[in-house]
Amino acid sequence: MSPRSADRAPARLGTPRAVIGLGLTLALGMALTLGAPALAAPKAPPPPDKTEKPASPAAEIEAIEQLYAKLDYEQANAAAERILAKAHGLTHDQLVRTYKVLAVTHAVLDHAEPAKEAFIALLTYEPEYAVDPNLGPKVQTPFFEARGFWRAQGVKPGIEVASVIRGAEAGTLRVSTRDPTRVVRKVTVGYRWGSTGPFTKESVSVGDGVSVEVPAPPPGKARLDYYAQAVDDRESVLFEVGSAAIPRSAFVEARKAAAPVAEEKSASIFASPVFWIAAAAVVAGGVTGGYFAFRPGAPVAASYKPTLECGAGRCP
Repeated sequence: MSPRSADRAPARLGTPRAVIGLGLTLALGMALTLGAPALAAPKAPPPPDKTEKPASPAAEIEAIEQLYAKLDYEQANAAAERILAKAHGLTHDQLVRTYKVLAVTHAVLDHAEPAKEAFIALLTYEPEYAVDPNLGPKVQTPFFEARGFWRAQGVKPGIEVASVIRGAEAGTLRVSTRDPTRVVRKVTVGYRWGSTGPFTKESVSVGDGVSVEVPAPPPGKARLDYYAQAVDDRESVLFEVGSAAIPRSAFVEARKAAAPVAEEKSASIFASPVFWIAAAAVVAGGVTGGYFAFRPGAPVAASYKPTLECGAGRCP
């Protein structure tokens, strides 16, 4: 066989070149076979976030009211205790609703002393609260005991605001806070001229008739919005007069210019000089007639005709 023919002969499997080529082919095939599932398989979704966000106080209070409506008093009572123990910044409405569930469920569950304490707190925040008479003596007894406690205090807790505003002058808000059980930690007063915009806020002391000076109204403003809130150490609203969302309002009364008082001319007959002239003439005639009528001796006929003079001549 010639050298050129030998070059064209096929390579045998036993040669080094053939062995290397076969190994590369097998390795590439195995890599493609093993890698195909990894390439084809979709990425696994991330594990779900098992951390649950805490429910809002509003949602929790609705939940305990639903438990109460279903007569699940134990669960409603425990949930109300948890809300009051951990919640911050409850509105006045939320605080009152929670204490209503807490007080009644304590009473129904025969927790006499806790029920009384809860009713005392409830009557602190809502003095006009009255228990449903259909709930029976188990609920009415601790309620009446709590009401008796407040009657013995002689002071109804709460907050009041009186506004004094005059025209274009500076005004005053007088805040009276009654806190016989000393649960109030802070009293905040907010005010603004007009129905929109931020409130100017001031902290005032607990007391009777505490004054808050309000600057004079800007031009064109006649409405003063204001509110006052007393909060506890958890920033929950115990007492309030209005709120930032629903404030109270006072309005400046426009001053009317005093109308000049016209000098009235009396139309009375007693102011007429003619009347007094005529009266004098009648009196004089009466005196003369009386003299002749009562003097001693024979009567003498006499007559008198009064005359009126106007100026230099007789009156017509």
